[in-house]
Amino acid sequence: MKTTKILTLSLISCLILNACKKDSKEEPEPIVPKSDIPEFYKTKDTITPLFSVIASSSSSILEPQDLDFNPTRANELWVINKGVEATGGTTVMFSNAGTPQQISDFRKDGNARHFMSLPSAISFNISGNWATSANVQDANHQGGTFTGPTLWSGNLNIYAKYAGPGTNGSHLDMLHGSPYCMGIESEKDNIYWVFDGYNKHIVRYDFNSDHGPGNDDHSNGKIHRYKEVKILRNPLVPSHMVLDKDKKWLYIVDGGNKRILRMEIATGNKLKNLAITNEVLAEHWEMTGAVWEEFLTNSFGLKQPCGIDLKDNRLFISDYETGEIICIDITSKKEIARVNTWKKGIMGIKIGPDGKLWFVNALTSQLVRLDPQ
Repeated sequence: MKTTKILTLSLISCLILNACKKDSKEEPEPIVPKSDIPEFYKTKDTITPLFSVIASSSSSILEPQDLDFNPTRANELWVINKGVEATGGTTVMFSNAGTPQQISDFRKDGNARHFMSLPSAISFNISGNWATSANVQDANHQGGTFTGPTLWSGNLNIYAKYAGPGTNGSHLDMLHGSPYCMGIESEKDNIYWVFDGYNKHIVRYDFNSDHGPGNDDHSNGKIHRYKEVKILRNPLVPSHMVLDKDKKWLYIVDGGNKRILRMEIATGNKLKNLAITNEVLAEHWEMTGAVWEEFLTNSFGLKQPCGIDLKDNRLFISDYETGEIICIDITSKKEIARVNTWKKGIMGIKIGPDGKLWFVNALTSQLVRLDPQ
């Protein structure tokens, strides 16, 4: 009987001792941020970002639609304003963007009414030239369908300057096959991908060699239509696009369907020639067999996606309705994190050369940068 009591007490003592040892080894779970996304938080110690207003209407930002950095000049940021159809959009260029030395340069082309009517997006190519898409049916404002993307010069002595007798504005080129363009993205040289809201499909535009400032020879232009990549326009909110660094996948905001598509740009072949509309071209083709897929649906809570950018394996999407910016892992297609700006109206977003995320808000007319607290 005594032996049994001793064994029982020993067993209880061991259990208590082991429990104490276990408790002494286990530390409380550390409190960590939701995620360590450099573009959102910068450091693991910073849980929420600071929304730094870099510029506003006092710098002539008025209902901005998109933004992009000029890759040929350090820390030069461009914002494109919507304007009105009758007179056209405008740009604001910021040199030394986001620094105490920041200087703004507001410009409007001499015929913005045609060449930059209701611009929805801006995209620079590696040469420093850039292109815009136009959310208008007819850049001649006569009820036709004469509009499409426009190519512009990054040379500040050319853009929005008088090009001489017989010229029309300062644009370098314009092709007129896509009314209601809601987004544009550079591929290389003078080649751009366009969200064609009128024809409801994705189009590849090759301006080829431009016709020079203010001229009008479009005969070497090439338009390839990917009618199988079906999209739907939201008339009030752009649908931006981004091409990955390997130039394989084009990620597309399909705003009318509230989803994200992606398309492998090296796939697809010519199906047939298409009739020429509006102007003589070197090529007007329908393409077939391109590889594309629905990448994200509105199961992510996308109310009205608009802006999009890509850094490494992280895809960033702005939601115009909720004021959120969502980060998605492109491999797993899972959400990593999101931040809420608490303001409706976010349009274009861009990862800057500083590694920080910048965006424009059309309703507040602001250029904003995410900074660590």
